[in-house]
Amino acid sequence: MKTLDDVNLYEWFLERELSFVPEHFVVSETVLTTESKLWIKEKLIGRYAIFTKHTGYYNANGYPAFEDPKEAMFYELKWA
Repeated sequence: MKTLDDVNLYEWFLERELSFVPEHFVVSETVLTTESKLWIKEKLIGRYAIFTKHTGYYNANGYPAFEDPKEAMFYELKWA
């Protein structure tokens, strides 16, 4: 069984933005902007993805989806 010591944290943090949205990610209700994406990269530490279709509506910028629900809430409080 692997432990935290076996995980290469540099590699894990290097690829924070995923190219797909896993089912367990929490999708935000607030549209992503250039400014808010930069804020995610600078202020948050968990993995995230960009969801481009949400509740039947399409937006070219997409909606951020977060692995950590607390980060999703933090994003909503800041940008909603």
